Parts: sequence; C-alpha cells; structure tokens
Amino acid sequence: MKGLIGKKIGMTQVFNDEGNLVPVTVVDVSTCQVVGKRTPEKDQYSAVTLGFGEIREKVLNQAQRGFFKKNSAALRRHLKEFRVTPEDAAQFNVGDAVKADLFTKGQLVDVTGTTKGRGFSGVMRRWSFKGSQTKTHGTHEYQRHPGAIGQRKTPGRTYPNKKMPGHYGVEQVTTQNLTVVDVDTEKGLLLIKGAVPGHNDAIVYVRPSVKVALRAQHKASRG
Repeated sequence: MKGLIGKKIGMTQVFNDEGNLVPVTVVDVSTCQVVGKRTPEKDQYSAVTLGFGEIREKVLNQAQRGFFKKNSAALRRHLKEFRVTPEDAAQFNVGDAVKADLFTKGQLVDVTGTTKGRGFSGVMRRWSFKGSQTKTHGTHEYQRHPGAIGQRKTPGRTYPNKKMPGHYGVEQVTTQNLTVVDVDTEKGLLLIKGAVPGHNDAIVYVRPSVKVALRAQHKASRG
C-alpha cells in the first residue's frame, strides 16, 4: 500500500529516545478501509481505493451509493485512490482495514493537505515582502504597499504571475520528508514530527517519502 487517509487531530510534544522534546502532529488513521480496487485487465492500471470516516447513507448521492453497493463495501465519507503494483493490490481485498502499522517508527513520509484559508491578504503576508523602507509622507499605510508593478508605455501592462495581493491559502500542499516519531496501532494514531498542512480536523494523505525511494533507485542503478 502506498499511503493512508487521515485526520489531523492537532499538535503536541513528546520526548524521543534521546530525551529531546519534539513537536509532533497527531494524525488519526483509525478508520481506513479498502472500498475498491482497479485491475489492469479491466481498468488498464492497478490501484486500491481507500475510504475514511463514517457517513450515513442518506447523505450520499445516487452515484456514491451505487459505488459502495457494487463493491459491497462499508460507507465512507472520504475516498482516495492509491496507485500500486498488481502484486501489492493482490494483498488487499475490499473490506480489509488498513492500519497505522503500515508505517514504522523513524520512517520518512510525505503529507498532503489543504492549507488554512486566510482570505484576501496583502503582499507582506502573502508573499513575505519586506515592505517600503521609505517615509510615507502622510500616505495611508504606504509601508505595506507592493511598490511598482511594471513599466510605463513599454510594455504598458503588468506581466502575468506578478506577486500581488489576493486570496491566500486553501491550496493543496505536500510537506516532504517528515519523520514518523511514533505509531500507536491500538488507537490508530501517527505522531509525525513537525507541522502538516491544514487546520485541525482537516483530511490529509500520508505516503512514504518519494525522494527516499528515488534516491534508493538512483543508488541501485549506479551499482
């Protein structure tokens, strides 16, 4: 399996084996379950669909009800498809629970989530601009202005992708190479070092680190 769906519970602190105090994010992965599979014979690729979080049937639309009924799977609120090899897919059946012990203590993981929404923000908050260092001469809040955003007649426009004020947050972000400090299989919890994207109770996706796998492949290819 290539990952788990989880819910961000919040942050706390724990002592590691060396006695150092480490800030960790607690992620609940207790209700992950296989609700569907893709096969190369039928779908031209191999994948496993995981479900997370309970939901009442009347909340689902007709297409969602049909999906769960067709696969004879338990109802789940959040779904995520993970690409796997046919050999890995053969190890899982619909209805199997995928637990926190998929990851081990000390393993590096990538966590994907949606960042907190911060509304319409200026350039100092959105892009970390330094702000104007000159005197305002009475101009209202000039010190937080972006400054010049282009030239005059040539080209006579503002270039695309110019960093300007605008909506900040609510973007999908992946934080890479985070360390799993501890795994609580009984409660279905992962303790991940550092911060992960999103607010408390946000849905996140935890996968093994991509860079670690690529680094291992590169090392093996070089012999």
